[in-house]
Amino acid sequence: MRSHITRPMLVIALTAAVCAVGATAVTARADGITPSRLEAAGWTCIQPRLDPTLTLCAPPGVGLPPLPGTPGFENRAPSYEVLVFDNATGAFIGTQHLLRPDIYERGTPPCPQQPGGEYIYNSRNDLWFCLRS
Repeated sequence: MRSHITRPMLVIALTAAVCAVGATAVTARADGITPSRLEAAGWTCIQPRLDPTLTLCAPPGVGLPPLPGTPGFENRAPSYEVLVFDNATGAFIGTQHLLRPDIYERGTPPCPQQPGGEYIYNSRNDLWFCLRS
């Protein structure tokens, strides 16, 4: 009996398998990430005033979003992604996705990791956020 698998189908299947393995490897490596390592690599890490039990780290060249009333607030990016760590254990908690209100109001996918599956508004920085684990 002759197989109906074509060369393009085989390439697609192999690519999918490699991507799946790569995603697993990235998750395993995430366990070794720490705020001090990120800062050494040029990231900006802070303990937010409203929740000092956490550390938030933003990538180099992007930084943390400016707060209302500070320089650059009017020209801030439409979205940000920061890594979130637990200060007590040093454990990586997840990635916080932040959206400006005008972007959020255009229609945002659900955030299944948070109660109610919705983004939460933070009035301190005037951004909607979703913590993805």
